[in-house]
This record gives sequence, C-alpha cells and structure tokens, in this order.
Amino acid sequence: MSAVVSDSSPLNYLALLRDFDLLRQIYGTIIIPPAVYREVVESGADYPVRRAVQTALGDWISVAQPPDPARVAALCSSFHLDLGESEAILVAEALGNTPVLMDERRGVRCARSRGMVVIRTPLIYADAKILGLIDSVQEKLDELRSHGFRLSNHHYERILKDLGEL
Repeated sequence: MSAVVSDSSPLNYLALLRDFDLLRQIYGTIIIPPAVYREVVESGADYPVRRAVQTALGDWISVAQPPDPARVAALCSSFHLDLGESEAILVAEALGNTPVLMDERRGVRCARSRGMVVIRTPLIYADAKILGLIDSVQEKLDELRSHGFRLSNHHYERILKDLGEL
C-alpha cells in the first residue's frame, strides 16, 4: 500500500507498544490531518506517540489539510465525531478514498457508511503477521487489551482463528 490516512488512536497504540515503525513498513506513507497532529504532538506531552510522530514527520508521515472547514464541522455534528476523525475521513476522501486507520466506533461506522476502507489497530497487527513482521498477533492483541483497547472476544477469536493462532 502506498499511503493511508490515520486518526490518533492507531498512532497512540502502536507507539505505546513500541511498534510504531510497523506503520511505515506496512503502509509506506502515513498522512495525518492537523487535528490529529495537534492531538498527538502538541497535546501529546510525555506520551511515546509525540516523539514517534515528530521523528517521522517529513520522512514518512505528512500533514494534509482537510478540503473544507465547513464540511469538517458538518461531519462532526451529524455523526458526533471528534475533529480528528472528521478531518481524517475528509482527507482520505479528498485523496481518492485512501484507506483510513481508525478505531473509534462512530468514526469507523461513518467512514464505512461512505464506502471507505477502515483499518483498525488489531488489523494492523494482522497485516504485520501476514507480512512476516511479527510472530504473534495474540501477544499484541493481549497487550492492546491490557492498555484499554476495546476488542470483543468475538473479534479477538475471529482474528486469531483467521491467522491460524487459535
């Protein structure tokens, strides 16, 4: 894949689990909207994601403006999304329906309703396993859950079964 647009959650989790470079290895280029940049860098304080994004910025992470502030506001209000999710969806659409990395249920539902490909954090790890970049998805999913990532038992088992780990 040549590029994806990302919301903050996948960036946060991959930095927290010390797997941030998997994003570059799997997707090549990560594009983030300004609201995501502000959330993870300017408001990122001592979180690992701040340094990870700052280090990759200008190399394999870039910031792209959403096409129209009025459309961002309308999307936020009609779907009850945060600013980062709305901007990420509109940036991805403006780039020709580029896949979007996103975890929050409302954002995922909104993006999919618009015909977009959404990749949640557990599927980033599934892609990493398929590409031979990690050995165990179960270990990563367990670690995600231990850090508060909400993943139903049904989806957890389905991912592991699909990858031959269950």
